[in-house]
Amino acid sequence: MVHPATRRLDVITDDLENRGFTLRSDGDATLAVSDPTAFAGVDAPLHLVYPPDSAPLTIVSRIATAVHRGHVPVLVADRWTKDELREVLESPFLLASRRDGARQFYAVEDRIGLTDDSFACLGTPGRIEWYETAANGDDPSLVLDVGGETVAVLESVETLRCPGPEPAAFRYRYSRDEDGRLSVFRGETPVGQDTSFRSMRADGFRPVPLPLVTEHHVRRNGHLARATLCAFVTGDEVEYSRCRTR
Repeated sequence: MVHPATRRLDVITDDLENRGFTLRSDGDATLAVSDPTAFAGVDAPLHLVYPPDSAPLTIVSRIATAVHRGHVPVLVADRWTKDELREVLESPFLLASRRDGARQFYAVEDRIGLTDDSFACLGTPGRIEWYETAANGDDPSLVLDVGGETVAVLESVETLRCPGPEPAAFRYRYSRDEDGRLSVFRGETPVGQDTSFRSMRADGFRPVPLPLVTEHHVRRNGHLARATLCAFVTGDEVEYSRCRTR
C-alpha cells in the first residue's frame, strides 16, 4: 500500500512534469527545474518539501533549508495542515501578527541561553507574548509579556544571539548541575531545586520559550522565502497558492 505522503508527492511531481518541469534529486531534496519565473515569480528551482507538522518552527526551518540552497520552497500540505500552513505563510509572513506596525512573534520550544551559561526562566503563569515596540530607528526593543504582565524587555532581537542576554534581563533563571538537578534562581538567590522539568513546572517555573525571529533562521535569499508556494492535493489535482506577504 502506498503511503499517503508518498502518493501526494507523486501527484505533485507528475503535475510539475506535465507543466514542463524537469525533476532531479539534490541530496535529500526533489527539485523541479525549468523556467520557474512565471510559476513562482523568481528565477530559481522549485524545492519540494513535506513538513512533518505545521508548527511555525518546523515550517521556517524547512523554508530556510531550501532558500539557503538557492531554491524556492514548495510546501506539500495535507488536509490536516493546509489551513495551519497558510496561516503561518500569509501576511504577516512567519509572524504571529503585527501590533501598530511592530512585529509579534511565535513562541517556540527552545531555550534562551544567558551569558553565565544558565537559562531564562519564568515564574509567572499565563499566555506568553513576544513582541517589538513601535520601531524606534532600526532596533526596536523586544518585550516579553506573560499573562498580560511585562516580565522582560531586551534591547532588540539581536540580544538573543550568542552569547545571549545577561542574567539580569529575566526575573528567574535556571541551571543544571552534573547530577542533572535543576536549580532556579532569582538574582543570586536560590528559590527552588527540582529533579526534572516536570517537577520544576509543578513548582510554578518553566523555561522561557524563544521567539521565532525570521531573520535568525532565513539568513539569506529572503526573496526566495517570500516566493514560497503551498501545494495541496485533492484526488489527482494540485492546487498551488502563494503566500501573501507584506
